[in-house]
Amino acid sequence: MNYEQLAAELGEIRFLMAQITHTSTITNTQRGENFVLSYLAKHQNQAYPKELSKALGVSSARVAAILNQLETKGMIRRQADPTNKRQAIILLLEPGLQQKQKNADHFMAETIPFLQALGPEDAQAYLRIQKKILAYFTEKQT
Repeated sequence: MNYEQLAAELGEIRFLMAQITHTSTITNTQRGENFVLSYLAKHQNQAYPKELSKALGVSSARVAAILNQLETKGMIRRQADPTNKRQAIILLLEPGLQQKQKNADHFMAETIPFLQALGPEDAQAYLRIQKKILAYFTEKQT
Protein backbone atom coordinates (compact mmCIF):
# COMPACT_ATOMS: atom_id res chain seq x y z
CA MET A 1 0.00 0.00 0.00
CA ASN A 2 1.36 3.42 -0.98
CA TYR A 3 0.69 5.63 2.08
CA GLU A 4 2.26 8.65 0.42
CA GLN A 5 -0.27 8.44 -2.41
CA LEU A 6 -3.11 7.93 0.09
CA ALA A 7 -1.94 10.95 2.09
CA ALA A 8 -1.89 13.11 -1.03
CA GLU A 9 -5.41 11.94 -1.92
CA LEU A 10 -6.62 12.65 1.61
CA GLY A 11 -5.11 16.13 1.42
CA GLU A 12 -6.95 16.81 -1.82
CA ILE A 13 -10.24 15.51 -0.41
CA ARG A 14 -9.89 17.67 2.72
CA PHE A 15 -9.08 20.70 0.57
CA LEU A 16 -12.22 20.15 -1.51
CA MET A 17 -14.36 19.42 1.57
CA ALA A 18 -13.29 22.72 3.14
CA GLN A 19 -14.83 24.53 0.17
CA ILE A 20 -18.27 22.99 0.62
CA THR A 21 -20.66 25.14 2.65
CA HIS A 22 -22.33 22.31 4.55
CA THR A 23 -19.06 20.80 5.77
CA SER A 24 -17.78 24.16 6.99
CA THR A 25 -21.13 24.74 8.74
CA ILE A 26 -20.72 21.50 10.68
CA THR A 27 -17.09 22.26 11.50
CA ASN A 28 -17.78 25.86 12.57
CA THR A 29 -20.15 24.69 15.31
CA GLN A 30 -17.06 23.28 17.02
CA ARG A 31 -14.71 26.28 16.82
CA GLY A 32 -14.15 29.69 18.38
CA GLU A 33 -17.06 31.12 20.31
CA ASN A 34 -19.12 27.97 19.81
CA PHE A 35 -16.37 25.79 21.22
CA VAL A 36 -15.98 28.03 24.27
CA LEU A 37 -19.72 27.93 24.97
CA SER A 38 -19.75 24.13 24.68
CA TYR A 39 -16.64 23.79 26.85
CA LEU A 40 -18.14 25.95 29.57
CA ALA A 41 -21.42 24.02 29.47
CA LYS A 42 -19.54 20.72 29.83
CA HIS A 43 -17.48 22.07 32.75
CA GLN A 44 -20.20 23.19 35.16
CA ASN A 45 -20.65 26.52 33.31
CA GLN A 46 -17.23 27.83 34.29
CA ALA A 47 -13.55 27.60 33.40
CA TYR A 48 -10.28 29.49 33.58
CA PRO A 49 -8.95 31.20 30.45
CA LYS A 50 -5.83 28.99 30.57
CA GLU A 51 -8.03 25.88 30.38
CA LEU A 52 -9.80 27.30 27.34
CA SER A 53 -6.52 28.15 25.65
CA LYS A 54 -5.22 24.63 26.17
CA ALA A 55 -8.47 22.97 25.07
CA LEU A 56 -8.74 25.12 21.94
CA GLY A 57 -5.05 24.86 21.17
CA VAL A 58 -4.76 28.62 20.66
CA SER A 59 -2.91 31.47 22.32
CA SER A 60 -4.18 33.26 25.41
CA ALA A 61 -4.55 36.38 23.22
CA ARG A 62 -6.95 34.52 20.90
CA VAL A 63 -8.94 33.24 23.88
CA ALA A 64 -9.09 36.79 25.27
CA ALA A 65 -10.50 38.02 21.94
CA ILE A 66 -13.14 35.28 21.93
CA LEU A 67 -14.05 36.02 25.55
CA ASN A 68 -14.33 39.75 24.77
CA GLN A 69 -16.79 38.96 21.98
CA LEU A 70 -18.85 36.65 24.17
CA GLU A 71 -18.85 39.15 27.03
CA THR A 72 -20.02 41.93 24.71
CA LYS A 73 -22.88 39.67 23.61
CA GLY A 74 -23.82 39.02 27.26
CA MET A 75 -23.10 35.29 27.03
CA ILE A 76 -20.34 35.07 29.63
CA ARG A 77 -19.08 37.03 32.62
CA ARG A 78 -15.55 37.30 33.95
CA GLN A 79 -15.28 37.17 37.70
CA ALA A 80 -12.36 37.20 40.10
CA ASP A 81 -11.59 33.72 41.37
CA PRO A 82 -12.57 33.65 45.06
CA THR A 83 -9.49 31.54 45.86
CA ASN A 84 -7.06 33.69 43.85
CA LYS A 85 -8.17 37.29 43.22
CA ARG A 86 -5.46 37.78 40.56
CA GLN A 87 -7.05 35.12 38.38
CA ALA A 88 -10.34 35.44 36.50
CA ILE A 89 -12.86 32.68 36.11
CA ILE A 90 -15.25 32.63 33.16
CA LEU A 91 -18.93 32.00 33.91
CA LEU A 92 -21.48 30.92 31.32
CA LEU A 93 -24.65 33.01 31.52
CA GLU A 94 -28.16 32.03 30.42
CA PRO A 95 -27.90 33.72 26.96
CA GLY A 96 -24.67 31.77 26.38
CA LEU A 97 -26.34 28.53 27.42
CA GLN A 98 -29.21 29.26 25.02
CA GLN A 99 -26.75 29.97 22.19
CA LYS A 100 -24.89 26.76 22.97
CA GLN A 101 -28.17 24.86 22.62
CA LYS A 102 -28.92 26.59 19.30
CA ASN A 103 -25.45 25.58 18.09
CA ALA A 104 -26.04 21.97 19.17
CA ASP A 105 -29.43 21.90 17.44
CA HIS A 106 -27.86 23.32 14.26
CA PHE A 107 -25.07 20.74 14.38
CA MET A 108 -27.61 17.92 14.68
CA ALA A 109 -29.74 19.33 11.86
CA GLU A 110 -26.70 19.37 9.56
CA THR A 111 -25.12 16.10 10.71
CA ILE A 112 -28.10 13.71 10.82
CA PRO A 113 -28.86 14.01 7.07
CA PHE A 114 -25.15 13.50 6.33
CA LEU A 115 -25.10 10.27 8.37
CA GLN A 116 -28.39 9.14 6.82
CA ALA A 117 -26.91 9.69 3.35
CA LEU A 118 -24.04 7.35 4.27
CA GLY A 119 -26.49 4.64 5.29
CA PRO A 120 -26.38 2.62 8.51
CA GLU A 121 -23.30 0.53 7.76
CA ASP A 122 -21.13 3.35 6.41
CA ALA A 123 -22.30 5.76 9.13
CA GLN A 124 -21.16 3.31 11.80
CA ALA A 125 -17.90 2.70 9.95
CA TYR A 126 -17.33 6.45 9.67
CA LEU A 127 -17.78 6.88 13.43
CA ARG A 128 -15.53 3.90 14.13
CA ILE A 129 -12.80 5.45 11.98
CA GLN A 130 -13.27 8.89 13.56
CA LYS A 131 -12.83 7.31 17.00
CA LYS A 132 -9.64 5.64 15.80
CA ILE A 133 -8.36 8.97 14.51
CA LEU A 134 -9.22 10.60 17.84
CA ALA A 135 -7.38 7.87 19.75
CA TYR A 136 -4.32 8.23 17.50
CA PHE A 137 -4.04 11.99 17.95
CA THR A 138 -4.91 11.83 21.66
CA GLU A 139 -2.12 9.33 22.23
CA LYS A 140 0.28 11.35 20.10
CA GLN A 141 -0.51 14.47 22.13
CA THR A 142 0.61 12.89 25.41
